[in-house]
Amino acid sequence: LWSVHLNDQNGLKFDEDKPFGSNNLRGAFNQVRALWRNQYGKNGEYVAFDVHPFRSTKVEHWAAHLANSRQTFLRLLDKVKTLNEAAAQKRIVNRDYQALDQMVIEHLLGK
Repeated sequence: LWSVHLNDQNGLKFDEDKPFGSNNLRGAFNQVRALWRNQYGKNGEYVAFDVHPFRSTKVEHWAAHLANSRQTFLRLLDKVKTLNEAAAQKRIVNRDYQALDQMVIEHLLGK
């Protein structure tokens, strides 16, 4: 798999291709974490964004959705890199998923 195309969705009616992380920040964090933990990009693979500007966006603002997706991805990558992975793995081994969930939420909130 030489590229991954990321976006976000909200609903089942149509394919929205919203900016990455704009609807489900925790899901976006999990995606970035999976890519990082599996060393995606090490062999030249890349991440792209399969997003569209919101329907009512003015033409002069159309490219902002790409910049926003990239910024969100990079900020989440920073969060992934600073997550206490040993503590996360301990919670996984103990099947303490409530504590893992809270740990990630607090990490995303800056605690």
